[in-house]
Amino acid sequence: MATPPPTPKTQERTKPMWPLRTMLFIPAHKLDWAKKVDRFAPDSVVIDIEDALPRSMKVEGRAMAREMIAVLKEKGVPAFVRVNALSDIGMDDVPEIVTDGLAGIMLPKSDSVEEIRTLDRLISYGEGKAGMPFGSVAILPLPETARGMVATREMAAASDRCRGVIGLMGGPIIGDFARAAGFLPTMEGSEQFYLASKMILDSRAGGAPYPMASLIGTGLDDLDGVRMLAERAKRFGFVGAVLIHPSHVKVAAEVFVPTREEAQYFAGMIDAMAAAEARGDSAVRYEGTMVDYAMLPHAHDIVDEATRRGILPATAAGEAA
Repeated sequence: MATPPPTPKTQERTKPMWPLRTMLFIPAHKLDWAKKVDRFAPDSVVIDIEDALPRSMKVEGRAMAREMIAVLKEKGVPAFVRVNALSDIGMDDVPEIVTDGLAGIMLPKSDSVEEIRTLDRLISYGEGKAGMPFGSVAILPLPETARGMVATREMAAASDRCRGVIGLMGGPIIGDFARAAGFLPTMEGSEQFYLASKMILDSRAGGAPYPMASLIGTGLDDLDGVRMLAERAKRFGFVGAVLIHPSHVKVAAEVFVPTREEAQYFAGMIDAMAAAEARGDSAVRYEGTMVDYAMLPHAHDIVDEATRRGILPATAAGEAA
């Protein structure tokens, strides 16, 4: 029997990329920025051919995006593209930017299940045309309309390509999210709590386990404000941050990427549970707390990521497993 083509989930097992902790926006016409992106070390880059390009450059931006994807591929940095809304010119964007090295497409103004399914088909066509493995390009819905915010769970479930919904954790600037939902954003942020919680839960319930928070509305040099928003986003359940300035990458990474101490703690938990199981127990006192099987999946997630990032040596992960 022929082996079916890999889906994003099977590819994730063979070449882990998720969770992404930092995604940095770069306008498609700023190729030099992409060439220097190593100094900031984002987990991934979002090449923007939507809001970052003037209308007169939209068509030209597709070729620019392809060139930037090639540069980022050479650097080993996953490249995503924020296309234009499908209700605008996004239908024409997608076939032009699906190329080797593209990790995913961020769909702004995501509005319905039909849009996600249409994007899935467009990507499949592009993958075939480019000779890419089927299912290699992910979808990140960006619901910036009231209708889209209501339909987040259904959109997340509309395609196996959906890896995570892009939500918001912002300061006092009224962008698409705030305007669509009708709230007035503040740094205190309580007006955003319902929407953030809804989008996180909807993303996961729809099978897209990596919701990301767009951190906007701070001064570019207000790194303390960026850190506050990132910490809030993490507490709510976002797995990483989408960022508009390179100086914000390090701050967000310090919040979202597991520390060595955290990873060692969970590696020790895994070892303690393994020892308990060998004794015939299913729970154990560890670091003053009772732990059991329910705590192991999260512990393994942290240890696996720390090992992938070189925070823990591979031998430690092997011992923990």
